[in-house]
Parts: sequence; C-alpha cells; structure tokens
Amino acid sequence: MTSVAIEQAYARLGDFRLQDISVSVDSGEFFVILGPSGAGKTVLLDLIAGFIYPRQGRVLLDGTDISFLPTERRHIGYMFQDYALFPNMSVYKNIEFGLRYTKLADHGRRIEEIMELVGIPKLRDRTPTTLSGGEQQRVALARSLILEPNVLLLDEPLSALDTSSRDLLREELRDVIDQFQITALFVTHDQTEARLLADRLGVMYGGRLIQTGSVHEVFDKPEDERVASFVGMENLFEGAVVAQKDGIITADIGNATVEAVANNEIGDRVILGIRPENVTVMLEQVVSSARNTFNGTIKQILYLGPINKVIIDCGFMLAAYVTNISTETLRLDRGSEVSVAFKATGVNVISKGQQRRKSALR
Repeated sequence: MTSVAIEQAYARLGDFRLQDISVSVDSGEFFVILGPSGAGKTVLLDLIAGFIYPRQGRVLLDGTDISFLPTERRHIGYMFQDYALFPNMSVYKNIEFGLRYTKLADHGRRIEEIMELVGIPKLRDRTPTTLSGGEQQRVALARSLILEPNVLLLDEPLSALDTSSRDLLREELRDVIDQFQITALFVTHDQTEARLLADRLGVMYGGRLIQTGSVHEVFDKPEDERVASFVGMENLFEGAVVAQKDGIITADIGNATVEAVANNEIGDRVILGIRPENVTVMLEQVVSSARNTFNGTIKQILYLGPINKVIIDCGFMLAAYVTNISTETLRLDRGSEVSVAFKATGVNVISKGQQRRKSALR
C-alpha cells in the first residue's frame, strides 16, 4: 500500500487554479474529496495522476517526489467519470487494454479473476453500448484494477447511475477496493457517498482544500461557513457573544440569544450552526437538559421520504427534521404552534472572519 502527500501545491488547468493544496493520505486509506461543481476536485486528481504538473509544491508517493514523473510511471489507476470505455471493443478487450504495455504471462487468467471479482464474467463478449450504467461502471473498475495499482483515483464514478444501482454499487465498490488494499482518492459532490465511503475526507472550494478530517469532524464540526452550509448544517446564524461563563457562551443573533459550548470572548463575532436533526420539535415546552428552547409557528413542511423538514418561525427561521410517524402523532401542519429545543453542545461555533472553529458539536 502507498501513501500520498501533496505539499503546498499550486497548479493551473486553463483558467482554473489549484491554490496552496496540502494534504496527506495514509496507505490503504479511502479518502474522499467533497465539494460543489467547479471546486477543483478533478483537477486535484489530475495533479496526482500526472496529467498536469505543479507550478509550485510537490506530489509525493511514499515520500518520493513524483511531481514531474510521467503518468505511466506512477503506477496509479484512474477511473473516469464517463468510464472512457472503447465502444467497439468487448468487455474482455476493454479490460485487457490496460495490459497492453506489460509482458505479464497468463494475463488471461488475471482478467477472468478480476471479472469474477466485480461480477461481470457473463458480460465478457458484450460491447459497452449494450451495457447498463452499472455494468459499465463495473467494467471501468475492472480495467482500473487490472494492473493492481498502488493508488486508485475515482472521479465521481457513481454519479451517472440511478439511485438503486448507486446504493448497491457503492457498497460493492468499497468492498472491492478494500480487498485489493489500495489507497483510494474518491471525488464526489454527494454528501451521502462521502459519509458512507470515507475513512477521512477533504472539502474543496474555489481551488482550495479548506478542511480535512474524519466524517464526524467535517459534518459535525465544520471550521468554515462554506463547509457548514455545504454539508447540511442548514441553520446558520451570525451574531455576537454577549456573555461567557464556564465554557458556555451566549450569542445574540438579532431576535434571540443562543447558548453554545465555546471559549469565545465577549464581543466576538461568531457564526452558529445547528444541524436540523439536532432540533427537537414538541407541542409544548418540557423540562430537559436543552439550554435553548423557543416557541414558534410552523411555516412549511417539506416531505423528504421517511423524514420531513419542518420550517419553524421562532423570530428567526429554524429547520428541524421530524419523522413521518412523529409528524402524524403530533399532528404537525402549517400554522401549528410548537416548541423547539436544542442543546448547547449541539451548536457549532465558527469565529467570524477568521473562520476558525472555537467549539463544536459533541
């Protein structure tokens, strides 16, 4: 297994620039690069693969500088978003194509083994144009793995699939990569994929990697307002600290004050983030450990399958997730008067301007 490191790298592709990228990926780690379209995720993969070279900084594999090493000498596999299969070749020939510059004996056996591993032995003589999206994805994965690369780069390989195929292949993809014990970097804009696949992840915006960490750290402890918004921390409020005692701050957000676990000083400008799933909706206030309780009126209910997103006007708009069963049991509807509550430990605090986390969800 091979580690990957990028040190203060700057690179350019057309008018787009990667800026001051520094990240380390451990051997055997499944690292997800998450971010919106146009953030630079694919350009970062291209830098690692050697399709572009850094203008400054370095790319390292197991501590060896490969910044200007030709792509074919990096022993890195690349699974493209559009799969890049040859439409006039059979599945077998598409996979075999990856071996064209090798002198491996009995490569036919290796192809048969890898087709079996990814579940496509019955497709060996078919062409890509006759395959479903999920089948094409399996062929592309087999071709990427046939040379047993030390590192595998995956550029949104599941994005073109329907929901049921994506859910199935997501699990299989991770299992296959784990079996090969390959270091993997996986690009996506899908938060569910990031949560389910990543050992660790990094969030990109505007050509910069602005936060890296575990799934818990990135989704529950965002260090930047852009990260907080992107990973679903829908309730974001700017305010000022008006009190601080024993590790608990009180922040004035305009029409209300909110308590949070933090060490900010009085007068600090902050951004408070509360995930909708950390907000409890009740018909009336009850005694609890939650320091933050407000009364409000339901303005909207959005049905999202097994859960509903309930928007409550508490003098400020607050989003909460409520299950279908609870919605029916409480008879929640537009115009219903309710009470909402969330704990001080359920508030993520970001220092305004510095964009540096002072405290986080626990």
